[in-house]
Amino acid sequence: MGAKGITLFFRVILPASLPSIITGLKQGWSFAWRALMSAEVMSATIGLGQSLMMGRDLADINRVMLIMLIIVLIGLIIEKFVFSLAENRVLKRIGL
Repeated sequence: MGAKGITLFFRVILPASLPSIITGLKQGWSFAWRALMSAEVMSATIGLGQSLMMGRDLADINRVMLIMLIIVLIGLIIEKFVFSLAENRVLKRIGL
């Protein structure tokens, strides 16, 4: 169609790569969330990871299960309201 330079990038290359970019962001979020939880379990003095460890040390299964559910819910909320919205917009706009 004759697009060159910056027009080619913004009209062809970037829209075609958006599904892969969103997939990479989702995977990066997943790794970052797990790393954050691991770091909190190891060295934090306050947070979800520390509460999880306290529940484990005190054999408080209710606390452990609640913290695990909270961690999962935060991940699902981010997935649903951030990445699903972005994926749906790309699907409607590009049709992939």
